Amino acid sequence: MSKNLPGFGRHHVPTASGSLRPDDPIMWLSCEVRGNLTRVEVVGEVDLSNAHLLAELLENVAARTPTVTVDLSAVTFFGANGTDALVRAHQALTERSGRLTLCRPSSVVRRVLEITGTLGMFEVVDRPRARVTGDAPARPVVPARAGS
Repeated sequence: MSKNLPGFGRHHVPTASGSLRPDDPIMWLSCEVRGNLTRVEVVGEVDLSNAHLLAELLENVAARTPTVTVDLSAVTFFGANGTDALVRAHQALTERSGRLTLCRPSSVVRRVLEITGTLGMFEVVDRPRARVTGDAPARPVVPARAGS
């Protein structure tokens, strides 16, 4: 079952030149649940104007599944509010004996987490894990595109 929220949509495909248009959202979120694993993908810029969307999504999935993987490989800007969203999700999952894994954080994300001293609190994997098979078929929860 798919859930569409205002301001969310499918991933944007850049123009033929590879650039984004001025009216394109600066951040896209997608979320897929497969059994007890939720995979969240973040694309673009995570800043003060949109980090609350990432925080809300992570808060919701942390309350529903024990294992959350956040793919940050396509993040081009990562502000302190993005760090806060990840830390809060990590804490929420840890309280429920769950686990948050950061998958392939971009150099920008890695650098911000290093500067803030929070990188060490996360499990970081540099290769995507094989798809998890479970009883439930994959279903997008929030095929997301969000921005300001």
